[in-house]
Amino acid sequence: MKRTKNNTQASCCLTSASMGKEDILSAKSLTVVATVLALMVSLAATAEAQSYALRQLYETSATIPTNVESIRAYPVPPQGFNPLTASDEELAAYGIPLRPDKMQHPGGYSQWTRVAQLMSNPRTRWYGELKPRKAHGSLANAAISAVGTQGTSFGPTKATGHGWSGVVNTLPGTKWSSTKSFSWVEAEFPVPVPQQAFNGNGGNICDGDIDQASFWVGLGGMSVTGVNLGNQNNIAQAGVDVFAFCDGLSGSGAYAWQEWYPGPSVQLFSVNPGDDIYVQVQNVSATVATFFIADYTIQQAAAYFITAPSGHELVGNEAEFIVERPAGDSTPTGLYPLANYVWSIWDFSLDEAFTGTEYGPGETSAATYQLSMTDDSGGSIISVPSIDKGVQQMSVMDENCARTGGCTP
Repeated sequence: MKRTKNNTQASCCLTSASMGKEDILSAKSLTVVATVLALMVSLAATAEAQSYALRQLYETSATIPTNVESIRAYPVPPQGFNPLTASDEELAAYGIPLRPDKMQHPGGYSQWTRVAQLMSNPRTRWYGELKPRKAHGSLANAAISAVGTQGTSFGPTKATGHGWSGVVNTLPGTKWSSTKSFSWVEAEFPVPVPQQAFNGNGGNICDGDIDQASFWVGLGGMSVTGVNLGNQNNIAQAGVDVFAFCDGLSGSGAYAWQEWYPGPSVQLFSVNPGDDIYVQVQNVSATVATFFIADYTIQQAAAYFITAPSGHELVGNEAEFIVERPAGDSTPTGLYPLANYVWSIWDFSLDEAFTGTEYGPGETSAATYQLSMTDDSGGSIISVPSIDKGVQQMSVMDENCARTGGCTP
């Protein structure tokens, strides 16, 4: 003990005069490394604080009340406002999506310029009445399929359920985190032509109902049997609905919508089959988010700040690209018959965590779920995703009774 103490005293009293050249260089190197590490921690903390402050600005800038209490709109940008030269704070003040880094994400930046310019034009920003949506969303309860079980160690997990088809990216954790949760999710897709199922003779059936399909991106809402994904009792989502009556294409239609399920589900502006749609849900916290939707074809765009339904919080570990048959019907499952949309192609589909890591529907890890939709009986697949073009692309198509013959409730 005594020798240890003396050795410690001796080593603590060495001077540069008694140290060799290599020792001095080593000490200086350690000092530089420590300084750099401290600076990196400081910069990371500053960047995190700036990011949080910017997200809060999206909340405080939404000052225009709507006819729905939980939804507020953003002020219209002034004439001549240029989003390409505006600061991040100015973008947030007028409800324009966050700007991607032009060098690191050139594709995302190119897409953003189209959205930002459309949303910056006072003539194309939509401020109409928020009407009750014809249908509403529902939570997804999925079961891992046998194929998915075999492939989960080296590919996406395959699962089935009644209401959703598409892709869900997931992250570890079962509680929202301001540094690790999903920050936003976005996609671009054309509006499909809605109709009822083909009759096999060149026409369409008439099932006596309103066949519907929803195309949306969102955060939260999927539970998987045997997997702990947290309390998925709500969804922040926005997208497009298409619907078809019995009288062919003359009895069909489409519109943009937004919803924080189980809160109010509202209809925005009408859209048309073939229109090019962009939609994004941007997470501010576990209980507040900003929804952006734009129709490039008819030059219409909207941005709204939405508060979660009372008593509901996002878990933050799910981001979705979904084709859904929405709820609100009198069928045994409460879901509308799936409209015969034939095929839906999704491009520029991405989500990002607060860590800065981006994901997409083409991810190949087991943490990504590829969902196939079943009919009411659960015995037949009626809508299925396909990933064949890379991380940012997917397609979804209907099949079996949803395409031909019509499904029996």
